[in-house]
Amino acid sequence: MKKVFVTTCIIGLLLLTSCNNTSQTQNSGDGYIIETTISGLPDGVRAYLKVPNQKGVPQPKDTAILQDGKIIFKGKVEHPQLGFIYINGAEGNINLLLENAYVKVNAKRDSLSAAKVSGGKHNQEYVDFIEDSKALSKRVQKVRARYQLAVKSKDTVVINAARKEVAALDKEAIKYQERYVIEHPSSYISIMLVNRLLVNKLTNAVKAKKFFDALPDDMKKTRIAEDLFTKTTEMLRSAVGGMATNFSAPNPEGKTVSLNDIKGKVTIIDFWAAWCGPCRRENPNVVKIYNKYHKDGLEIIGVSLDGRPNQNNAKEDWIRAIKTDGLPWHQVSNLDGFRDGIARTYNVRSIPATFILNEKGEIVAKNLRGAALEAKVKEMLGK
Repeated sequence: MKKVFVTTCIIGLLLLTSCNNTSQTQNSGDGYIIETTISGLPDGVRAYLKVPNQKGVPQPKDTAILQDGKIIFKGKVEHPQLGFIYINGAEGNINLLLENAYVKVNAKRDSLSAAKVSGGKHNQEYVDFIEDSKALSKRVQKVRARYQLAVKSKDTVVINAARKEVAALDKEAIKYQERYVIEHPSSYISIMLVNRLLVNKLTNAVKAKKFFDALPDDMKKTRIAEDLFTKTTEMLRSAVGGMATNFSAPNPEGKTVSLNDIKGKVTIIDFWAAWCGPCRRENPNVVKIYNKYHKDGLEIIGVSLDGRPNQNNAKEDWIRAIKTDGLPWHQVSNLDGFRDGIARTYNVRSIPATFILNEKGEIVAKNLRGAALEAKVKEMLGK
């Protein structure tokens, strides 16, 4: 049951550290001071402050030395961001929100992940979120444990009961997160939540973009908000109701063909590849539709995502597939696989993928196949 706990785990993914509700006790000026107290380690031990790069991998930002049981990092960040502290000789790492404030951390050598963090506006919001979500998180953990035991013992009764409970918890978790976002429209935590909801397809790009647009200017400049903007922009660019973005690429003869060159009363953009089994199986149906409605104004442009690293000769594979499947419509390809700029523009992450455009170039439907595709084309042509 791969989808079990997908939604409820979103909260768990945010519980990166255990925080306490201690008020700020020192002024950091216009930068940050992170004071970590840890026992059981000798002076001279080195600690590292890291921040995630564009791929989310922690990268070194600063180092400090343990002195008198304390590690102190000082600096300044332009915008809040996630931070990670690693200490030689200690297990795990400390996760916090790096912001221009005085932040105090109390940690234990054998479990840095259980550190107590306090201080700073954004870390305090972190504290409050964690405290408010503890009850739901505990319920999730109990269901998960019960489900895992049932799987081991092959107890289908308990497994089915756990599935129903998960469905209820999923709905509760989504409502909790949506309520938090509404009540905290400028919170860093809210940006994290909206990002995760969007990635897990539990909210849509329109709602996410509306949330982003309402953020204060300083929060829009955080990396996580910029990531959210990128995601929503990509999704909206290929959303039903939007205008199809023009593109151009070489056809098999090397001549550049653009979408605007071939648009008809109805236009289908068909993302496929020679190596894609489902694409090849659908091709006969698309050929039938094209032959039936081309005279009435149907145009198709195939965008091949051939060019995977394991293809010895992607162009030959592409041309051979066009000939074998008897595809009579326009074909283009940059032979760059899923790295293709057209695929990125249309947010294509799997194939086959189709976009059905009206005469104005608006996307009116997506990913229709078989009888559903023909019915839509027929409807749009007034047949």
